Parts: sequence; C-alpha cells; structure tokens
Amino acid sequence: MEFRIFGSLGVVRDGSETRVPTGKTRLLLAVLLCHPNEPVSRERLIDVLWGDDPPKSAVDNLRVYVSQLRKLLGDGTRVVREPRGYALTVKPGELDADRFEDLVTAARACDDPARAGTLLREALALAQEPPFADVDHLGPIAMTARRLEEQRAATAEAAVEADLALGRNAQAIAELYSLIDTYPLREGLRRSLMLALYRSGRQAEALAAYREAREVLIEELGIEPGPALRDLETRILTADPTLNPPPPQPLTAPAPAPTALGTPPTSSGTTWGSWLWAAIPLLSCGYGTPWAFVYAAVRRRSLTLALSALVYVALCGIFLVVPLSDEDGLNKLDIIPMLALITLWLGGTCHAVLVREHVFTPTRSADLPRWKKALHATGLTLFALVAVAGYIWLEPPT
Repeated sequence: MEFRIFGSLGVVRDGSETRVPTGKTRLLLAVLLCHPNEPVSRERLIDVLWGDDPPKSAVDNLRVYVSQLRKLLGDGTRVVREPRGYALTVKPGELDADRFEDLVTAARACDDPARAGTLLREALALAQEPPFADVDHLGPIAMTARRLEEQRAATAEAAVEADLALGRNAQAIAELYSLIDTYPLREGLRRSLMLALYRSGRQAEALAAYREAREVLIEELGIEPGPALRDLETRILTADPTLNPPPPQPLTAPAPAPTALGTPPTSSGTTWGSWLWAAIPLLSCGYGTPWAFVYAAVRRRSLTLALSALVYVALCGIFLVVPLSDEDGLNKLDIIPMLALITLWLGGTCHAVLVREHVFTPTRSADLPRWKKALHATGLTLFALVAVAGYIWLEPPT
C-alpha cells in the first residue's frame, strides 16, 4: 500500500489507485497522515473536521468516518483505536513524504555532487506538486503542508546548486527562471541564477538579475538583498576569477562497456597473478586447465566457463574410472594418446582464450602493442607444438 500527500491525496492498493472521497473522510485521512503511527486525540480530530462548532453527535460521527476510512483502506487494522485517540499504521516506505525526506537526507550526507544531484532529482520526482493540493489546510494539515513545501523548495534549490557545481550552467538557467517564478523571494535561487548567467558569459544579464531581485525584495518585504547576494554582485562587477565555472560534467555517467562474455571489465590492467593463472595450462602441459577454468568462471561470473571446467574434469576422470584392459576390447596405448591430445588441446585453448582476453580485461587486437601480439602468436604456436609432440611421444608402437 502507498499513501500520497504530494499533489492530490491518494491511496494505492495492489498497484491501483483508490479514490478518496471528498469531505470528512478525506480530511480524517489527511490529519492521520500528518502524524503517521502516532495517536491523534479525538478532540483534535473533531476540531479539524468541524471547527469551533461541532455537532453534539461529533464523537459518534467520528466513529462512522473511521469505519469508512478502514473500509476504504481494505484493512481494518490500519486505523487503530488507542486510549488517546486514533492512529494510522504506515509501514516504512509507504508514505511518499517519508521517501522524499529519506532521499534528501541521503543527498545532504553525500560528498559527490553528481550523486547528490541524482538523489535530489529522485526526491523532486516524488514531490512534483505541493502537498495536500486538494485538501483544506486546517490545523496540522496546514503545518505539515508548510513544512513539506519549504523542504520541496530547498530541495529544488539544492538540486540546481549541484548542477552548477558540475558546470551544467546552461541547463540550470531555464529551470531557475521557472523556480524563481514560483518562489520569487528565495535569495538562494536568485544567487544561483546570477552565477549561472555569469558563468555562461552573460554578465549583463547576471547584473540585471540582481537588480530585479533587489526591486522585488524592496517592494514585497521592504528590505535590501542579503550579504551573499550583494557580495556576488560585487564579484561579478570585478570579474572575480574564483567565479569561473568548473569543467562541465555529463548529465549521466556512461555505463562501462560489456566484455565479450557479457560482464564489465574488472580492472584497467592485467595483474601478475592473472598472468600466472593463465600460464598454468602451459606449465602443466594442460593438466592445470580445470583450475584456470574455475578461476576464470569466478572472475567472469560465466556459466559457460564453469560448465567447461566440469566437462574437463569429467574427461580427466576417464583415466580413473574406465578400466583399460584387453578384456574390454580397448588398448591402453590407443586411448592414452587420444586423451593426451584432448587434454593438451583443451589446455591450449583455455590458455589462448585467457591471454587473448587479456585475462579478464579484454583489449581489441588492433589496440595491442606489437610485442604483445607477438607473445600471443608465440603462445598459440607453442601450444600447437606441445600438442603434436605429446601425441608423437605417446604414439603406440606399430
């Protein structure tokens, strides 16, 4: 279940939105959502629902509206009767305002402006409209609405500041004009607009933005701009070099390109340990191949490599489980060369793949230095020679 208080008051059950009827039931739900999991006294509820002139049957009518709310929520245990009043049970993550505040808190604790900006944008996506947009702002509803609207404005301001910290001045200007139209008295937004215009090479417009801010503040509040706004005007007039923009950052960081086996590269270079694992098949004439397969399967999280290791171990097990005697119609000297050849070729293939793939950090062949290309070719040639030599060495006498 989800509860929405940003925009129109709403309840989502099983993925579909449930219409909250207008009137006392809507007001009751709004008041209880202002204090989730906390009891709200009957006196306060009656004061919000009926004001200064409640009917004599207010207590009984309140019970009726509570019953209607329970039926609306589809769960009779959601609205709990307590000695001090009624409480609405809201689980973690069910209320959009709670998710909004959690994202804002995480953004404030983040030192990376790109990550902080992403979190702030996610929070703003939950709060695209003012809270309790279709509910009368009475009592606790009015206080909660003012608090959340202030947080919404501060979050929008912080999101724009994160963009400016990343050098995204051009993108921020249009948004700032819209925000200033909504919050004309917020000096932080005015300051960000001046800074974005100046960093975009529009010094005259930045100074004009200051004059407009001053006129609005004097006309609406009868006060001069604050020290931060006045100081920024002075620095713009003197072309303070500390106002120069940082290098622009992309709006989204590109994802790492997948490798040939479908997983992103794990490092930017090849470690000596990885080279050693790749050399095991060569050093062991192929008999270390399953361990190289296992190592590669773990590092690359590849099911194909894991199955290859199992197949290889099964082939090697033929030496132990298949009786090789003349009574079976098998000649030991006929099977040994065949298994040796299979072993050597599997070892060579594994080694060649690992080296070719730069041991889990693939590099295109065209980008490799000549000495590495020569090393790869030598490795392949060496393995081919070892395989042939092994077969000749184990060739049964005629």
